[in-house]
Amino acid sequence: MKSFLYSVVIALVALDATAGITYDFRTTTSGLQASEQNGHVSVDGTNLRMEFVAGDGAMFQDGAVAISHNAGGKIDVLDSQNKTYWELDIESLKAGAIADMVKMSNEKVDVKDAGDGGKIEGYPTQHKIVTASADMTVGNAPAMRLELTMESWTTEKIPVAAAAFFQRHFGSTGLPMLDKLIAVQSDQVKGFPLKQVTNIKVVQPGGAANMEMTSTTSVTNVKTKAIAPALFTIPADYKKTQNPLEKIGQ
Repeated sequence: MKSFLYSVVIALVALDATAGITYDFRTTTSGLQASEQNGHVSVDGTNLRMEFVAGDGAMFQDGAVAISHNAGGKIDVLDSQNKTYWELDIESLKAGAIADMVKMSNEKVDVKDAGDGGKIEGYPTQHKIVTASADMTVGNAPAMRLELTMESWTTEKIPVAAAAFFQRHFGSTGLPMLDKLIAVQSDQVKGFPLKQVTNIKVVQPGGAANMEMTSTTSVTNVKTKAIAPALFTIPADYKKTQNPLEKIGQ
């Protein structure tokens, strides 16, 4: 079930700092897998740096730093204590072995414009709600019912390109068939997401206990400022190591 969380993402150096955007984030998850992540994001064009004060304990440990040159499609995860880094391809993760084991049918997706979302951090927002459902079979297990509700409060006063990868992939479940439908419908969810709430529920057959979790991501302390290009580089003395997700599969 961890693929659902990865709702729950740099080798060139320029000479001068350029104007970018920084902000703080916090993601809390309750239910099936309770956790809290928080940290700081710096974005300049397609360059992205996420500093995790508290990570998820799986992909991102406390103190980890994630750096990307292509807006989070691929990231390098740095470990300052051991002076190492490893690479993560977000798109490959979505199409990984777990997703291949899952069969989907009766997929349905709907997007609702909930109107004015009020002000968050002083910015006017628009409230959108995406609901999705499907029958899901994992391996040889009996079919289960997957139900998702995903809400966003976005503003057009901040460039959407400044959103970190986990915000830009709003509504991504890691299940290709369902994500294609969500992506088509979610084109209506425009702007920079200042708040996102995702609820995932798996209804099991035969009266077995249902599985459910809710994740909330909030953005605060948004600033436009010059960002040093060195922040988007991997220190020369860092050594590349194996992706920990690959170790799990061995």
